[in-house]
Amino acid sequence: MEMIAFAKVFCTDSHVSPATFLESCGIADLITTCYGGRNRKIGEAFAKTGKTIEELEKEMLNGQKLQGPATATEIHHILKQKNMVEKFPLFTAVYQICFNGHPVTEFINCLQNHPEHM
Repeated sequence: MEMIAFAKVFCTDSHVSPATFLESCGIADLITTCYGGRNRKIGEAFAKTGKTIEELEKEMLNGQKLQGPATATEIHHILKQKNMVEKFPLFTAVYQICFNGHPVTEFINCLQNHPEHM
């Protein structure tokens, strides 16, 4: 839901169709990213150990980097510049958890209280 909203707000040069995000390529990529490989492995270790993402990348990925944290930083920077942080609570929660020490449970609370669910 926030990915679609973000695209609609910031990709104004072309039509943004929600169907694109819901087709197999969009959903499959999201599921694979969340449940497979290094993203899940580092995410799980991050939640369990309290180590930073950078520490876990060094320990577990032999110098490789995750794409998600860098993307979260870029998205947060854009939202901050446009004074839209509060309009994207899930993106903001991911950034706060990754870089500002907020507890992982904050994301669950954010999901439960997201305006789309109210």
